Amino acid sequence: MKDLNRFARLFDLSGHVAVVTGAAQGNGLGIANALYEAGASVVATDIRFAEPESGQRLLDGIDKMDMDVTKEEEVRKVFAKIAQKYGKLDILCNNAGIIYKNPVEELELKRFESVIDINLTGTVICTKQAVPYMREAGWGRIVNISSSQAFLTSETYSAYSASKAAVSHLTRIWGKELAEDHILVNALCPCYVMTPMMVDSIARKAEELGTDTEGGYKYFADMIPTHRLLEIEEVGNWVAALCGGLGMATTGSNISITCGQVQL
Repeated sequence: MKDLNRFARLFDLSGHVAVVTGAAQGNGLGIANALYEAGASVVATDIRFAEPESGQRLLDGIDKMDMDVTKEEEVRKVFAKIAQKYGKLDILCNNAGIIYKNPVEELELKRFESVIDINLTGTVICTKQAVPYMREAGWGRIVNISSSQAFLTSETYSAYSASKAAVSHLTRIWGKELAEDHILVNALCPCYVMTPMMVDSIARKAEELGTDTEGGYKYFADMIPTHRLLEIEEVGNWVAALCGGLGMATTGSNISITCGQVQL
């Protein structure tokens, strides 16, 4: 007899409270929506919330809070507010990130430092502040959003790749460090995702090549063995899976969702 309810239970996050950083748009928005649809209470955080240009929206029922992941005292206060409002905080998705590309001799150090501050230090700050609440709950899930670029040697990606490679290795360390506290830590490493930033990149590449949007998309898709880019909903689905019953089988792992671009 088929039992689809058994599989539904593997994704059921009812009773859990999730925080997603960088959730105003793009991957963070897709992750927040997926966790909410899986039953969690979700707080989407970002440095600011504006009407997304892409037409994608956070679902009604998702809480929004302004938060700069690079400011530890601000993160501490926001997490305390969440724990007070919802009674706990036991899921964290470190998604906030920016990208900056330039050849090494042309790197602007302030911009390089900004990438490290947001992508790496922000992940450290949020994890540091979330772990005590997870220990108190006796259960926790942390999903870091790394990248295929953590494992590639793409020219001009030095700032972004360095930050993501560090996030991927911190995931390994924290996975081992927090396992006894029933806090599981994993990282997702996606290839190109159809975020607003990617849409802009496709448009610029199409203009550069003298082609249409489809041609711009093809330029990036041809770098991927399956010749497609990910959708933000797919990233969200993987986060929900790692936070649910399926995720109990792994900690300290970097999971490649790159359509064959990277084999880990």
